[in-house]
Amino acid sequence: MNQLFVDRLSPVFAAWHDSGETPHMYSSDTYGKRIVQHYEIEYIVSSRSGYIVTNSVPLQTVPHTVFFRTPLMTVEGIGVYRSLYVELDLNETKERDPFFDSFPSIFWQAGNAPIDISYFASLSLSESPSTADKLLWKAKILQLLVYMLQYLEEERRPVSFDGEERRLEPIKHALSYIQLHFQEPITLQNLADAAGYSSYYFCKLFKKTTQLTPLQYVVRYRLEQAKKLLLTTNDPAETIMLNAGFRNYGYFWRTFKEIYGYSPQAYRNHNR
Repeated sequence: MNQLFVDRLSPVFAAWHDSGETPHMYSSDTYGKRIVQHYEIEYIVSSRSGYIVTNSVPLQTVPHTVFFRTPLMTVEGIGVYRSLYVELDLNETKERDPFFDSFPSIFWQAGNAPIDISYFASLSLSESPSTADKLLWKAKILQLLVYMLQYLEEERRPVSFDGEERRLEPIKHALSYIQLHFQEPITLQNLADAAGYSSYYFCKLFKKTTQLTPLQYVVRYRLEQAKKLLLTTNDPAETIMLNAGFRNYGYFWRTFKEIYGYSPQAYRNHNR
């Protein structure tokens, strides 16, 4: 990171949002496609069938996941979920920095975040905040950015595992759990418990072994089950979606097309 930029880093509040103020009733409801104007950090409070399309990639709104967005991204929230998110500039000049722009879209997933709903709720400011309120807000945003930097440093730190069998055994337990429960909601903690490790250590181990995060693997596994059902049954795509463990048809459709290049129905027509 550019040290001069760090010296100029002084977060500025732009807006704070609670999507629960305009709750969705149906999985097809949308908050509308928009172009991000500021840096955004979003915390998923709850989700029944939601996903966020970020630069054309559908990202599932798993509860307690933290999303990070940069200016000029295109984003559209779809489905039934509630989130809190804050918009900010990195300093008064609205200067951008390549280091922050390279942050991943998803940081912590499913309960791994060192902050919670109360932390994000406290990032709201009144229309006329006092100097103390603004200073406290800056301190909390800087602390959040510290957490994110520490997360990236941990992600990039090499982890050594003793022995191939010892490394693979917990992964086998997690994969077995996915195979048995893919039609049900699966959290990161479910998989870490099945493996017998802390969620952080399990994530590192799983990604080193499969090149995917645990929840990315769950989505891929469900898609594979859906693909098989499309080719071996005459069930409608909506039924196949549910049988494969998805709860939002829009998310299922977009993700299927993103991975396989065809919509579910087009894939069936092309391969049968």
